Amino acid sequence: MFDSEKIVPIVMKILGIIAIILTVILFFMVTSDRYAAHWMGLVFLITSEAMFFLGIPLMSKLKPEPNGTLFTFGNAIILASYMGVALILALLSGLFTNLFTFYIVLQLVAFFVTIILVFILYIFSHKVNKNIEKALTEREEHR
Repeated sequence: MFDSEKIVPIVMKILGIIAIILTVILFFMVTSDRYAAHWMGLVFLITSEAMFFLGIPLMSKLKPEPNGTLFTFGNAIILASYMGVALILALLSGLFTNLFTFYIVLQLVAFFVTIILVFILYIFSHKVNKNIEKALTEREEHR
């Protein structure tokens, strides 16, 4: 029988490894003059890919019960958005060759905003689940 809780994390890890390998290959194929900003763009892009492909299965294990749908899908959107921002910044890294420190700050801001949003979503979804449980308990008591 198909057990999605065991297979999905394995598939996500395999897809993550493939995405990272393809990113590195494309980086070397597309760039000829590699400045520090290019290398940092690659590092942050690989970090975002790892966060996405490893974070989704991890978040599905950490989801608050009984209903972790908000947390799981919200995190998928947050992590995919961060991967998109990291990709855009990596593609624009050539513009930051003289502004390397500013580029690093932009990347770090995007990274930490993502982490903060994940924590906020966890707290919010945990409170939503507590309210759902409370409402269900009150409903059962009134029957």
